[in-house]
Amino acid sequence: MDIQAMNESGRKLEEAFKLRNMPIAVKFYEKAADAPQGTVFPKRDLKKHMALCQAFTYARMKGMTVGLTKEDHWCWNPLIGFGNVECVPGQEQFDEVVKYIGIPDKKKAEEFFAHFPRLPLYKYEAVVIAPLKKAAFQPDVVLIYAEPAKVNHMVRCIKAVVGGYIHSVFDGIDSCVYCTVPSFTENEYRITLPDPGERERARTRDEDIILTVPGKRLEEFMGCLNLDSPFGAFGDFMFDCELDFPHPPFYNKLFEIWGLDKGEEWKLNF
Repeated sequence: MDIQAMNESGRKLEEAFKLRNMPIAVKFYEKAADAPQGTVFPKRDLKKHMALCQAFTYARMKGMTVGLTKEDHWCWNPLIGFGNVECVPGQEQFDEVVKYIGIPDKKKAEEFFAHFPRLPLYKYEAVVIAPLKKAAFQPDVVLIYAEPAKVNHMVRCIKAVVGGYIHSVFDGIDSCVYCTVPSFTENEYRITLPDPGERERARTRDEDIILTVPGKRLEEFMGCLNLDSPFGAFGDFMFDCELDFPHPPFYNKLFEIWGLDKGEEWKLNF
């Protein structure tokens, strides 16, 4: 998918799903100097530091293109996950981190954190985040913040095409790494729960969850959604709670096999 088509995908997603903020593109750069012109690096350009979740928010709510190097980050987690710093068993910093990851048993905490998602040490100097509809680069991952019903629609569309599940792990913290590193390294779709830092410092709504689309699968994802079809987009309809509602004909066939009551069949022209 070329840049123009990628940008158009961002616009289509925002419109079709009535998203309250923009899908964002995320790319890791081995050399910070290769970041697109106009990228804002907080320490250099704003004389301040920025947490990664705040960079996500600046991109998805303000439309900015933000770059973070080791010196820009204001949170420990992505520094480790993105390979900007060392933190392995036997080091003082590793012992310090395991005190605060929510597992009281020290041995279990150490084992858990030893398998934390990470990019290769010192391989990438910078990560750049921009709205998908205006990004000037091919993303490694695309992040969509949306309500569960909308993400559910996207998941069902993905399932119909790939023929399988979306596999995720769920932790109460560290969402910025869980929604980026595994999808980048494993080329898999993923769902992540925003952590407290996103809510407290980056304006993420209580009802938001994150769907990650690997950059290499963006074209596949857009094809899954079939947004050009009248039935492809997420429907924002008025719902009732009618009992004995009309249902698809195959329901009646199954109910007949099982010796259950049959009902009115729906009449939908598609």
